[in-house]
Amino acid sequence: MSAESYHGMSVLWYTEWLSPHEAHVHGILELVFDGHTKYQRVTIARTGSFGLALFLDGFAQSTEYDEFIYHESLVHPAMITHGNPRKVLMIGGGEGATLREVLKHESVERAVMVDIDEELVNLCRKHLPEWHKGAFDDPRAELVFMDGKKLIEETKEKFDVIILDLTDPVKGTPGVLLYTKEFYEEVRDRLNPGGVMVTQATSLRYYERAFAVIYNTVASVFPVARRYRVFVPSFYSDWGFVLGSLGRDPLEVPREEIESKLTKLQLRYLDPEQYRFLFAMPRYLTERLSKYKEVSTLSNPLEL
Repeated sequence: MSAESYHGMSVLWYTEWLSPHEAHVHGILELVFDGHTKYQRVTIARTGSFGLALFLDGFAQSTEYDEFIYHESLVHPAMITHGNPRKVLMIGGGEGATLREVLKHESVERAVMVDIDEELVNLCRKHLPEWHKGAFDDPRAELVFMDGKKLIEETKEKFDVIILDLTDPVKGTPGVLLYTKEFYEEVRDRLNPGGVMVTQATSLRYYERAFAVIYNTVASVFPVARRYRVFVPSFYSDWGFVLGSLGRDPLEVPREEIESKLTKLQLRYLDPEQYRFLFAMPRYLTERLSKYKEVSTLSNPLEL
């Protein structure tokens, strides 16, 4: 962060490097927290353009202006595709917003959120109440602080839906292992019959190859795999997701069922039209994605 003058005003600036060739500079109105947990640098600040924002290791994780676009798009297609999810596992999602969206489904009886960074979760609980809206205290919720990969490997419990709200597979970080074929096979084995998983799948603008490889990898493990995207203004990009299903295809869920469930949920972004639009890929993008044939494995993992 740096302080400079702008039109005679002293402004604190936070530079977010989106790629080696592009950056966005956020004007900071109020610095709420800036420090390090055991695992990462955490900055919570009120920005001029996006309101309150959470930055992790220099990148905007979610903002007051548009976090609901990301979280609704991550959670609800998988939940609706399953149809009647009772047990849900989330890996990541420290802000509590993923948990918030999961708990909107009345069918959910148990929602387990696993995050390695307890300090981050406590900071979000304190400073980002509009994200979690009390979800951490819901009696159906269970918080587990450990490595999500280790839990997947060790637990015998099975779930209806598994949501992977992970950091990107940046070279040299543990996140690389959470996008491999071997990990997705372990996730599949932790699902009940007809179970569904979904993972965040990076930026389509900055990491086009990564999005394609994540889809290829999920498709190598699950009988039904669908890639989809949504534009998130604070990410300056379409953001990718990949869904893997042992049961229904999200594009074959009856429209009446989608409409009924979304009406009950009363979301801010996702409606029946947007649900269908999530899965629509423009021709130029389909052609570009088709160039990538790789599958991420432990011996040859996807790395950014």
